[in-house]
Amino acid sequence: QVYRVHWLRAKALRDQWKEEMTLVQLEMDWTCHYFSWRATQWGDRMRESLEKRLPGHACYSGRQSQMYSLLAQDAQAAFQDLQNVSIETGDE
Repeated sequence: QVYRVHWLRAKALRDQWKEEMTLVQLEMDWTCHYFSWRATQWGDRMRESLEKRLPGHACYSGRQSQMYSLLAQDAQAAFQDLQNVSIETGDE
């Protein structure tokens, strides 16, 4: 009986870690996608500003776009190694 309780607790803990790993991987993807989306948004604003002949707005938008592009690249590089991490599990 004691062994069964211990096994159930260990299984619950493992299941919680598996769920946490899934959530963290999804959050990493969301972060990269968000930064890329923001870079695209600011790039569009830069083009609109250039069409309207607003060089100050275009410059600011361009810097924002570049910043978000770099954030997306840094996030992808940082998360690259973590994407392949998995928890070793035995047969259930």
